[in-house]
Amino acid sequence: MPTDNANAVTVTRDEIVVRLNQLAALQTPNSMHVLGEQQVAILRVGEADYRAFTNVCTHAGCGIYIFAGQRLRCQCHGSEFDVNGTNVAGPAPSPLRRYAVTFDSSAQELRIARG
Repeated sequence: MPTDNANAVTVTRDEIVVRLNQLAALQTPNSMHVLGEQQVAILRVGEADYRAFTNVCTHAGCGIYIFAGQRLRCQCHGSEFDVNGTNVAGPAPSPLRRYAVTFDSSAQELRIARG
């Protein structure tokens, strides 16, 4: 199984590139990895279905680091977001910002647009 590697993620002004074969956290569906400095949560919700959102809760700006039962959960005040980023429980007034993700299966890379 891959282990987390310093070369697993490259960040540029326009995009984030994630080399999945070097990142253990996203090896199975229903998993999440947070890029803390970029405030981005990457979800793997299916075999080849990856999604990326801001991990900043729209209620009070807390970081979201919990993904369980197909929900992103804010530990500060209990807001919950589904795998589309839609606010479905708690005090969050709006959905999470979603980023465009391109999955290259042959290279085992994700490209996340930062615009």
